[in-house]
Amino acid sequence: MLAIISKAFNLAEVWGLRPEHSNPVRLVKRYKENERDRFLSGEELQRLGKTLKIDEKEGLPWIIKAKPENRKHLSHDIEKRRTPVNPMALYCLKLLLYTGARLMEIASLEWDHVDFDQGTIALPSKKGDGRKPHPVSENVLDILADIPHLEDSPYVLARINDPTRHITKELVENAWQRVRYHAGIPDVRIHDLRHTVGTFAAQAGSNAFLISHLLRHRNVTITNRYVNHDAHPIRVLSETVGERIEAGLEGGE
Repeated sequence: MLAIISKAFNLAEVWGLRPEHSNPVRLVKRYKENERDRFLSGEELQRLGKTLKIDEKEGLPWIIKAKPENRKHLSHDIEKRRTPVNPMALYCLKLLLYTGARLMEIASLEWDHVDFDQGTIALPSKKGDGRKPHPVSENVLDILADIPHLEDSPYVLARINDPTRHITKELVENAWQRVRYHAGIPDVRIHDLRHTVGTFAAQAGSNAFLISHLLRHRNVTITNRYVNHDAHPIRVLSETVGERIEAGLEGGE
């Protein structure tokens, strides 16, 4: 809350709505924030892979929120009912898992951002920046090739009922609620998929410079001086992470 209030008052000063150095919370000591370090284990990745396959074949069972004693009032076959997850939301989740990108970076991806020949998709070089080509694995390109182009839509993940707009954050988050529930990973957030990519990259033996560039963190100014001139190390790293995720989803080592 202090961070939000401080930002609001600082902007008010920038916009001339308040005198300089008048932020009322600037000297208030903040509690230390403990960064969350949650990522998928090999077993969890297998369960996620099985869930995604079940959804593609027959849909996921309804989530019954009623208490056991109240379920007798429901129809006898309700627990057998299944509905598929929104296909565009499902594609989005898969792309997030393989790229380590941020949710809205993928949700708002346009076909013009995809270069199959070069094996890249355009992503912000750091949060809030404009998009630049970023090397991705063959797994990502295969997923993109499988997504149908909706007529007159520039978006990779367009809304079915309004192709002129991309899918919403809420749609993807609701889809993830269902997927993670049935995969038995209820505490895993969508952003933890990004943590998984970073962790797998580190376990693959990559150094901090390559990982920071793979995930496009802000503190890569010095790293960019060496890495940006050659995308090959990033492509190799993307392929390594993609192969491990693919193997995990398939239930392999």
